Amino acid sequence: MSPFQARRGTRGPDRKAGLTASLVGILVVVAALALVSRLVPAQLAAFQHHSVTTPHFRSLAGLGVLLGDLGHTTLRMIAATVAGALLGACLALAAAKTPPVRGAVLTALGGMHMVPLLCLLPFLHLLGFEVSAIGITALCLAAPIASAALGAWSTIPRALDEAARGLGLTSWQRLWRLEAPYAIPDCVTALARTMPLAWSLLMAAEMLPVNGTLPTRPGLGTHAAQAAALGSFWECLLAAGLIGVLAFLYDSCLVFPWQIWADRYRLRPVFEHVADPWMLKLWRRTRLLKIAGEHMRRCLAWLGDMPIGRRGFRPSGATHPASPLIGLSSLAFALLIVMGFFYRHHALGLHDLVVVAEQSLVSALRMTLALLLALALWLPLGVWLGLTARRAEIARMVTRFLALYPKNILFPLLCLGLTLLGLSRFVWPLVLCFFFIQWLLLAQILRGMRSFPVDLLQAAQNMQIRGWLWWRKIILPGIAPILLEAVSAASMTGWTILILAERSSWALHGEDGGGIGAYVARAIENGDLPRVVLGAAVITLCIALGEFMVWHPIRLQIRRRIPSSLSPPAK
Repeated sequence: MSPFQARRGTRGPDRKAGLTASLVGILVVVAALALVSRLVPAQLAAFQHHSVTTPHFRSLAGLGVLLGDLGHTTLRMIAATVAGALLGACLALAAAKTPPVRGAVLTALGGMHMVPLLCLLPFLHLLGFEVSAIGITALCLAAPIASAALGAWSTIPRALDEAARGLGLTSWQRLWRLEAPYAIPDCVTALARTMPLAWSLLMAAEMLPVNGTLPTRPGLGTHAAQAAALGSFWECLLAAGLIGVLAFLYDSCLVFPWQIWADRYRLRPVFEHVADPWMLKLWRRTRLLKIAGEHMRRCLAWLGDMPIGRRGFRPSGATHPASPLIGLSSLAFALLIVMGFFYRHHALGLHDLVVVAEQSLVSALRMTLALLLALALWLPLGVWLGLTARRAEIARMVTRFLALYPKNILFPLLCLGLTLLGLSRFVWPLVLCFFFIQWLLLAQILRGMRSFPVDLLQAAQNMQIRGWLWWRKIILPGIAPILLEAVSAASMTGWTILILAERSSWALHGEDGGGIGAYVARAIENGDLPRVVLGAAVITLCIALGEFMVWHPIRLQIRRRIPSSLSPPAK
């Protein structure tokens, strides 16, 4: 399979082609950012360790200010969710229905999975604050939704495909009657799993200073950032509490009802024994909403019945495997493009390469320690919580909220506490990173225990298997696949969070924690686009090396040693 036709998540030899395509996509994205940094010299500033400019802050007191900030953040998230869903659907349709652009779209999706989207903030900021805040949040949601749709379409049962062809459906009718309903559950699940990162990126866009100035537009993140700059503990805490309420209501009123509603389109329902949430019941029992929903259903049915396209359409399937030289040549060509954009750059020198190499090692050590600490703490506790249905249900509810909550809004407060405790500059970014990723790991561990075979646990209990033998022969083989995916996803998210954790401050007097995250954060603050691109390239390289040299070999070993019957399902 050509690397331009491989998708992320394939298996066996196709997985290697997919990794090559992801690396090509990474280099293409980095090359595009480097090109923009060359074409926008007016945004460059001297790279100095200076304080952030404090503009004329608006008043933070009053209920009207808080309600305005709450409303602006809510509207931004709604706009980002809609834009991300539409963009993801367009990318998936372009890859599935348009063969000439299929390779380019799949390569871009492979790169977007590993590029830290927060590094795009200063580039989108050139178009305005609202575009940058909504844009990076929408991009965060678009790539997983597009990948989920493509993955669902690649697994459509042959019986459904033959039924659609037997009914003589056109390509347009097939899209609305078969492909769209079949992809809805996976797309909604991908949206729900990406919401924690989306909330964190939205808060980061509202909090991070760009080009030396703190943002002043209304928003809960801006409220918290200005309160931290002024040293107002209670205002910062109030903003952190309000964003927790907003995230909980957004999940309860929109995301979770969407998951329950989308479950009707699954061949094997996941939430079959879960009661309908109160918002879904309200939608179904409110007369006005029922009438509006019926009109929308009729409009969509009329739209889907339009005989557009040719009949007997079959989506493009897998092609014959191509030579590995195609992947290597594409990789080498993209690498030459990146080196060409960085060669003799007017704002970068050899010293910058030495600095980013040293700082990346510091951040890599922090990330490794944070992952090990999170695993050491929550793996035994998560398994213990998942063994009993009652404990597991309560733990899943609490963990869902804790994983969803944008914890980076608390970083200034935690930075104040850690500074008062006298911790070193190396330790407190590590604590902040651990504080963020631990709930992501716990949520996935509980998910793995939920899908663990109950008969296997009962058999181990009857055979009196205990202690390390129980862990080594029963639990670890059963949750190893999903645990590996959880650690891999947490590490990718953690590299983005390091940009926030290593540069957190209180009253604009916090110490720089060092590391590649702090390097990128300083470059974003100064509007120094070349160093933002250089830092993004190094972070992406660290993520790619972790995927290619650590997680992928371990993944292959797990699939080789553990029977597929013990592997938990994808859903």
